[in-house]
Parts: sequence; structure tokens; C-alpha cells
Amino acid sequence: YTDEVKKNFNSTLDWLKEHACSRTYGLGSKLPWDESWLIESLSDSTIYMSYYTVAHLLQGGTLKGTGPNALSITADQMTPEVWDYILLAGPAPKTTIPMASLDKMKREFEYWYPLDLRVSGKDLVPNHLTYAVYNHVAMWPESKDKWIQGIRANGHLLLNSEKMSKSTGNFMTLTDAIDAFSADGMRLALADSGDSVEDANFVSGTADAAILRLYTLVEWVKEVLADKTLR
Repeated sequence: YTDEVKKNFNSTLDWLKEHACSRTYGLGSKLPWDESWLIESLSDSTIYMSYYTVAHLLQGGTLKGTGPNALSITADQMTPEVWDYILLAGPAPKTTIPMASLDKMKREFEYWYPLDLRVSGKDLVPNHLTYAVYNHVAMWPESKDKWIQGIRANGHLLLNSEKMSKSTGNFMTLTDAIDAFSADGMRLALADSGDSVEDANFVSGTADAAILRLYTLVEWVKEVLADKTLR
């Protein structure tokens, strides 16, 4: 979406072959053939969207997945062979997980994938989003129906024309904004803030004005409904 984002992707594809995909420190998976090296975390994590398709069956309603889940499956049971069966249509794995549970997870993945639209920040085009495209093709080389169907990159969000920063105090959470301007006032201010890959600008004055306009509209509707002569 947008020509600017497409140009950024094309330029990234030209130089990405020069980008190091591994490091010796930080987060990431160890290279199987040399565990002193780590796969750079951004290039290692970009098919995690596929996990969302079965997360509701495995997480047990908690972020860390520490509680019991709908299928009574433990983390150690989710072996590479099990994932191959679910995600790659691999052979039935040797596992204590009932086949009915395996097939349920496989059906969920097949139903919800591919990823129709990936929405993320424009600053991630040169890395995370491009890696996501490549990794999906690498994981499902013969299954184009599993590749990402679309990517929408957006700009950053300014607050009153300045970059949001906790250190400067120019910062507002969604909860703070709803408490201050109501959900409807915030929606109108966000709709007015901008579009495409340009940085959006949330202006408090616009949100305040939106609340007043909404109040005026509601009062007018009440008057019209109460006016018997209009029937």
C-alpha cells in the first residue's frame, strides 16, 4: 500500500544481501551448526503470526501460557515434528498429543492463514517486514497461499506536533486519552490526525473541539425528537 512503501521495499531488497543475519550476543536462536552464533532476532521471528492461529488453544488464557489450556497440551509436547505437522503438512508425529487435538490445531492454522494484511511502522520496512516476506516464502516455498498477502506501513504518531517521549513528558496512553477525551472524541481526533505513511499528529485541541461538536449534535437530536410539530 502506497508507492512510497513499495519503493522502500524495492530498495531494501537490493541491499539486504549485505545485511548480517547473525550475531554473537543478544536475543535470538542459536545456529544449529555453530551455537556461538545467534540468528539475529528480527530475522528469526517473523512467522510468529502463524502462532496466533493456535494461541487460543495453547496459552490457557494467560500471557505466559503457564496455566492449563483447552487441549491439555504442555510446552514440551510441542516438538518440531508437531509444528511441522500443523504448519507444513508434515507426517503424523510421534507424540502423546491426541490426533484429534493435532488436527484441531492444523484446521485452525489452515483456516486463518495466510496473513491477509500486516500493519506495522514504516521504520520496519528495511528489516522486520522484509524478513517476514522472505521467511514466509522460505517456510512455504511451494504454497503461495501461505505467503503474506499485503503489508500496510504507517507513520509515527505525534502528540501536539511533537514526538511522543516519556523523558520529555509529552506522552499519552490510550487509556489516558479515552479518560480525557472519551472514546468518540479520540476517534474523531485520530481520524483528523493524518493518513498514509506521513506521521499522524494527535492534537488535544481537536479532540476537545470534537467533544463539543458531539455534544451539540446530541442536543440537537434530542430537540428534534422532542419537537411534536416535526411529526
